[in-house]
Amino acid sequence: MNLVKNFLIIFLFGFCFCFKTVENLDIERFMGKWYVIAAIPTFVEKNCENAYDIYTLNEDGTVDIKYFADKNGSPFKISQKGTIIDTINNSKWKITFPDYWIPFFSSPYEVIILDNDNYDYMVVGYPGNSYGWIMARSTMMDNEIFENIMTNLVDNFGYEREEFEIMKHAKETSN
Repeated sequence: MNLVKNFLIIFLFGFCFCFKTVENLDIERFMGKWYVIAAIPTFVEKNCENAYDIYTLNEDGTVDIKYFADKNGSPFKISQKGTIIDTINNSKWKITFPDYWIPFFSSPYEVIILDNDNYDYMVVGYPGNSYGWIMARSTMMDNEIFENIMTNLVDNFGYEREEFEIMKHAKETSN
């Protein structure tokens, strides 16, 4: 009986690992363009360059997310919709892909690091550390900030530094 119980606990909760997310995310300040600086990419994001997201808050409280990149030399776009699950802190969302063949699939979205002062950078974590995104308001990030983020991800969230791939951007921009 204990074996069955342990299996059920692992099965039901093993895939539900959730990070401690940031507190008091100001959803309106969070909106806008975020460039991918480094990521543990999904299979869809493999071979992408110049990647960024544009977040737009809808009247119903959901968030439209448009992902743009160059994939294998061609323009690439993914449309997503975010539903805020943690309405106190606004840092846990459920992401759906309404324009694709997976309309019933949803993915967690957890903001685990955020520049609370200027909203210049943030990190989205993924349960089990299989994915992760370091993002900024420009294509450039100060090396000291990047190193601090990486140290935080390794020490406090259990990520492996070598899993992250630096995103190539053809044109550097700053705020």
